[in-house]
Amino acid sequence: MAPPVKSMKRLGLGLLVAVVVLLGAEGILRVTLPLVRKATLPDTMIRAHLENPGFRYDADLYWYWSMLPSAAMQINEHGFRRTKPMTREKPAGVTRVITFGDSQTLGAGVNPEESYSGVAERLLGDGWEVLNAGISGYRTLNVYRLLQRRIEAYDPDIIVIDCMPFDSPRDDGALVGRKLGGFVTQAQSVLWKSRLYYVLRLGMEKVQPQRSRWLDRAPLQGDSLGRGNHDLIVDWGKQHGVTVVFVQYPVSENNFRLGCHTLPKELPADIPVVPACEALKQDGRTGQQLFQDRNHLTVAGNEVVGKAVADVLAALPK
Repeated sequence: MAPPVKSMKRLGLGLLVAVVVLLGAEGILRVTLPLVRKATLPDTMIRAHLENPGFRYDADLYWYWSMLPSAAMQINEHGFRRTKPMTREKPAGVTRVITFGDSQTLGAGVNPEESYSGVAERLLGDGWEVLNAGISGYRTLNVYRLLQRRIEAYDPDIIVIDCMPFDSPRDDGALVGRKLGGFVTQAQSVLWKSRLYYVLRLGMEKVQPQRSRWLDRAPLQGDSLGRGNHDLIVDWGKQHGVTVVFVQYPVSENNFRLGCHTLPKELPADIPVVPACEALKQDGRTGQQLFQDRNHLTVAGNEVVGKAVADVLAALPK
């Protein structure tokens, strides 16, 4: 039996070696995966959007507008795609709605007033303001963080979420710009920034496909998979007294056949849902008339979805 002093020395040396190995692995991953954190979108997705000169890297949002206002993208100084005047303060007597999503919400290929947000505002008429916060590529993870970082000050009454139902994955990390709390919160922040923790977590999720946080799976109502970003967005709405509305995510599949990425039970229960997929199918026009490509709506497609959004918003209790 080794003397206690030698055992302690061996234990200390072993711990030192383990720390050096972990720090070395973390350093290597920081060089090879510089944008990755614990719960993030794929590194390739982040890089692809940062190749667009209209975006800059943001530690919380991953990519955001590089300059505000942006005349080229028709984004105003507040970060919304809008040519009409607006103020940060909500006008008296106005119901303020903010729509969130990817380039389908942004209205790629059409003018701001032709996006479904612009159509909904026109149809709702006086007393309504529908602000378009769509950003190319944004998933539920980006949107949830955007709500926390930039939207609280605009005091919305309603938020409309038009995201692919993939949880992308679930967000449970601290925002970089927020003041840290106690030891547990600080420890979570350290893990959130660790590339090594992210890789280990990713590996676990690959070998445990039943978990809800993997990129291509949303938690279903009533199952044991847990809660995803859509649920966190609902929680944010409840905490801020904001009504949350979801939009089915319509797509154009092979040969412009109308399809839908939102499956039954993928969205949180008891939350209003805009039946965008059904509205487009019931319109009667072809996929080529309603879609520019796989997920970008034409002017006609935006008219259909905008009317569906307006109908749901108008029916909400005051």
